[in-house]
Amino acid sequence: MSSEKSKEDLVAYLDGELPDEQASQVEKSLAENASVRRDVEQLTKTFDLLDLLPEPKASDGFAEKTLTAIRTQSSPRKSETTDEVTSATQASAMSRRVVEWGIRVAAFAGLLVAATIGFNRSFRQDSEPIDELLTELPVIQRLDEYQETGDVEFLKALSESGLFNERDQAPQD
Repeated sequence: MSSEKSKEDLVAYLDGELPDEQASQVEKSLAENASVRRDVEQLTKTFDLLDLLPEPKASDGFAEKTLTAIRTQSSPRKSETTDEVTSATQASAMSRRVVEWGIRVAAFAGLLVAATIGFNRSFRQDSEPIDELLTELPVIQRLDEYQETGDVEFLKALSESGLFNERDQAPQD
């Protein structure tokens, strides 16, 4: 169920906009097809992410400014009826463009939020081994020297022999 029509039906189903007959067909597809269930799950997650975005609001004078701009760009007036039709057509085209851009911006913002969340989660998981290595850094830096000593018994024997007692004592002047 990957066609555009099917995706539209799933969106309409999630919004509760399908007639009963089509809704039962979608429910049957959900019960029988795992890919349809995945599609619904993805759409649900997308809707949830979109709900997290702030709702854009037009300024108070937006409609008036838009209509003024359209009027100044329109051709010389033939009659008021033609101007009204032209203004209405241009206003609807402009509002359609605004809605299309709003959807694009919202989709981009949703993608950005999802990417940021994914990056932060993976970074936190990967940083735990690094933190452990950093706490052991002094041992790691001198690991070659420690490996040359052989074992701890050798170090104990050296300590008991008194060879290094001179270095341990403070110089007497």
